[in-house]
Amino acid sequence: MKRLAAALVLFAAASVAAQETGNAVLQQQRLAMVLRETTKLYEAGQYQAALQRLDTVQGAAAKDLAVLNLRGAILSKTGDYSQAGELFRSILAANPDYFPAAFNLGELLFMQGQYEPALESFQTMLARDPRNELLRFKTALCQLVLNRDEDAKKTAAGLVPTGSTPAWYYAQAVFARKAGDESRARKNLSAAKSIYRDSGCQLFDESIATVKF
Repeated sequence: MKRLAAALVLFAAASVAAQETGNAVLQQQRLAMVLRETTKLYEAGQYQAALQRLDTVQGAAAKDLAVLNLRGAILSKTGDYSQAGELFRSILAANPDYFPAAFNLGELLFMQGQYEPALESFQTMLARDPRNELLRFKTALCQLVLNRDEDAKKTAAGLVPTGSTPAWYYAQAVFARKAGDESRARKNLSAAKSIYRDSGCQLFDESIATVKF
């Protein structure tokens, strides 16, 4: 009888553990689905709808770093720079190596015209990941805006036209634009879009949209 009772206790415990594991898997699946749907709304420029969808994430999941980072990215697009910055910094306080938040914080500074701190942010990330084409482009762009053209040329020298991103073409475009050669700038932008398509160029387009030389 004692052995039977013990077996029943172990069976019950295993059932509870299995149920908890199953619930955790379902929660992760639901979170992943919400993040996908929110990201689509964000990329479509439907920022309020994206925030509303993200608000459906409750409890501990609402503090997931991916959720906080996505919320910060959306808020930066709505102009709520203060709250977005607080979110990115809180993420980095919890995990200093969380690349998406570090990059978004640099972007946020750049969007606000704080080019010096933005440059420092991108340079720090580039030192850790020197092969990252986007970081190299963002670093060079900051240097150009700050009139450190020679530094920008050295940074951009690490880019190649056969890269996985259109960074080289956009770098050539901004160099040409600053030199007053808009025709060459447009030629490089057109080449980038023909090779990498609009989806691959969107982030680069956003990067140069507010830059005036």
